[in-house]
Amino acid sequence: MPTRPKINSSFTEEKPSVRGGELCSPPSEARGTSLKGRTTVKLTFVNHASFFLETEGTGIWCDPWTKGKVVNNCCSLYSPSAEVPIDQVEYIWISHEHPDHFNFPTLKSIPEAARKRITVLYQRHSSPRVVDALRRMAFEKIRELPQYGWVELKRGVRILCGSVGTMDSFLCVKSEGECILNLNDCICTDAQIHYIHRLVGKPSILMTQFSFAQWIGNQADDTDAVQQKIRELKYRVYTFQPEFTVPMASFGYFCNQENAWMNKFMITPARVMAMGLPNVNFLYPGDVWDSTKRTFQSKAAVAKYMKDIENLPIDPTPPPVEKEKIREAIEQLLGALRKRFGKVLTARLKPFEVFTHDTNQIFTVRAAEGKCEAIEATPERAEAARYVMCSQVAWYTFAHTWGWNVVEGSGTYLDRRFNEQGENELWRRCITELSTDILRFDSPSRFFRTLRFLWGKKFEILYHFAGKPISDEAIRKMNGRGTAGFPAGSTAGT
Repeated sequence: MPTRPKINSSFTEEKPSVRGGELCSPPSEARGTSLKGRTTVKLTFVNHASFFLETEGTGIWCDPWTKGKVVNNCCSLYSPSAEVPIDQVEYIWISHEHPDHFNFPTLKSIPEAARKRITVLYQRHSSPRVVDALRRMAFEKIRELPQYGWVELKRGVRILCGSVGTMDSFLCVKSEGECILNLNDCICTDAQIHYIHRLVGKPSILMTQFSFAQWIGNQADDTDAVQQKIRELKYRVYTFQPEFTVPMASFGYFCNQENAWMNKFMITPARVMAMGLPNVNFLYPGDVWDSTKRTFQSKAAVAKYMKDIENLPIDPTPPPVEKEKIREAIEQLLGALRKRFGKVLTARLKPFEVFTHDTNQIFTVRAAEGKCEAIEATPERAEAARYVMCSQVAWYTFAHTWGWNVVEGSGTYLDRRFNEQGENELWRRCITELSTDILRFDSPSRFFRTLRFLWGKKFEILYHFAGKPISDEAIRKMNGRGTAGFPAGSTAGT
């Protein structure tokens, strides 16, 4: 058995200055310095949200996912991954615990000796689950990064990590006069975007998600997810005005018969380029951005991606799961909800029905009673059930505390009440809290850990509630500023 590793907290943490209630970059930030004497910064794109950054003699591998399917085997990469030189990896940064970012098969494929050598960087979250999982995988060096505080990772390399929402986080790396900002999957209000902009300044490279990654409706984009993701991309480009924007974290596709319909709504690299946004460039797995050359082969990258998308393999509906196994999983999850939230809150959860279309069963979920009834479906009951999914997805949804969130990510169900009633909001809030393990005060250690997490992201929370979702009007206002802030000549490569 490997020895229990300790979290390494021996790094230097810079206290950001505060100006007008805002956290600002430390005054030591060098601006406008000469390129003379700098070493090269290289960014190698690996796949999806994963890239390998080399600077100042160190290597940082972000969000490793290079193999296998995720979210109940219903999502897959649509392009082959690049190889990462493990011997050059000094740090691995994990943004959040979703499996397309915190991918167990990829991490376990790293040789054990390298796992003992590499330092894993992760936000100082209220839940220690990711840290505990890393320990079980024999990673011995783990650094929990402070929320919204600049850290000198090593001489000449400074980083800032910040939580957005319940689990997502972003990373900014400043080294050799470059500013690499990876916003990843973070969904931000307009105020949160401006807050991050004030913290990090003008990026050399902005990396951000460009397509949706969750359930969007009942065989249609009922949630306006496609247009909203386009709005978010445009707003980020116009707000940060980076030298380059590299879209990422959206190179997976829905690979099962239960969710393949969503692929027709996918925002492709070609569609992004057709928007005509300034200085947007794609990197294909294996492509390298070099700070001394500052060029891309964006057209070639997009052409490769579009070729990969042409013939995506789709798996059949998973094998059926027996009725009693599903019923037991539902009642176990209901018991966990009652234990976590008590009878008073769970009594407010309204019953709902799940219809498994491959086994013709109706499961009536009575959270207030902690019970589930399972019966053969009549045509009328099947039509009246709120949720429709296959039996394997139904089992997975309730067999894990994170199951509901995973199934939302994979989009392998229908919600027949959504258009009239919206989300099953209270149920979703409870199940999300159970899944993310974010607000726990049931022991002294968890009390102070949660308190520290919330205090560290107090301004992010403020701007979440003070801000608004990105709208077309907000984009028009930002775009109205013109392109004067964009670096001249920073165009896509050919």
